[in-house]
Amino acid sequence: MLALAACTSASGDDDDDDGRLQTSLTIDPLAFLGDVRCSSEPGAIRSYVATLTDESAEGGPFTLASSPPIPCSSRVSFTYVVEGHEYTARIDGYTQHAEELAPVGDETSGSPHMLVDGAPVAPRWTWACPGPDAMDDAGKLVAKTGVNVVVQGCASVAAPDDAPRAAILLDPASALGALRCGADDREVASFDVLPEDSALAPVLGVGCPPAEPVVYDLGAAPGRAHFFRLEARNAAGDRLFGSSCFATASAGITVTATCAPLSDTGALELDLDAFLAAEQLACGAGASSYTAAEPRPDSGQPGTEVPHVPYVGPVPCGKRALLSALSPGTYTTSVEVLDAKGTPVRSASCAGEVRPGATTRATCAPSASRAPR
Repeated sequence: MLALAACTSASGDDDDDDGRLQTSLTIDPLAFLGDVRCSSEPGAIRSYVATLTDESAEGGPFTLASSPPIPCSSRVSFTYVVEGHEYTARIDGYTQHAEELAPVGDETSGSPHMLVDGAPVAPRWTWACPGPDAMDDAGKLVAKTGVNVVVQGCASVAAPDDAPRAAILLDPASALGALRCGADDREVASFDVLPEDSALAPVLGVGCPPAEPVVYDLGAAPGRAHFFRLEARNAAGDRLFGSSCFATASAGITVTATCAPLSDTGALELDLDAFLAAEQLACGAGASSYTAAEPRPDSGQPGTEVPHVPYVGPVPCGKRALLSALSPGTYTTSVEVLDAKGTPVRSASCAGEVRPGATTRATCAPSASRAPR
């Protein structure tokens, strides 16, 4: 029902069938336009999208479904408001006509993020209602029973002369690859989006297929690369798939993140630079290459040491080796460093925890049966 909470109104009245006035909050363009022209002239505003947040909701502020794109000459009313609750509003203004805009997801998704011909588009203006200077008791927006409260006291928080906003759109379904949504054991039921940047909040429990992409509004943050861990689970929750996504943010642009296909296996990467430095051994005649034995799951129990049988290598000294297609878990592999004649000069034990769809850098330490110096 939240997706249908906003409806356009040619006047300020929202009546029930019996003629009584509904409890509602109404956005009037006169409250926020100010000096911004509403017309078909180049550079003028043509439409807007309004979003209400219930500041009195139990458990903390709750954002309602946004209005559909509204012509800049029309009001929009929200009727699913709670008497006595305090609200704030965000208005995003666009240079496109309302009919040119489509919410991410579909027309009833309630998403505040817009598409033009299938491509994300950022608002050119943003207003907050009430504005920062009107947040006293007199300026609060409080829903009243049987009253259509008209929002006033809006203030611009982002205009064309301000730093443009950046955003990242991440569609978890783009990582499905050969998988598909469903309730079977090897089908995906839900996604978790886990940003590497702690300043961005994780988004958990996204359904498969997603109702709409996940959108991160970065504000006026400078352009840089952002990385995300994407995890997917089956309906039973006992099978985990993983992937990585990235996007390079750019001021004033909504970019789409690129995701690798989901996988239920991972990889262990071997990089001996730190180990060789600790052993005071440099790449050259003394350390020319290395080999790695087949990685073995760590049971946590001591066991009989397995003879070193090369699984990868010889790998040139200074190069990294990738042990791939490993099921999730902690693995250990034995490594032997060889000199230019192929004689072992050091032995190491390298371990790391493998996660689905990820590459883990192994930590290497001298093994118990180290090769002679």
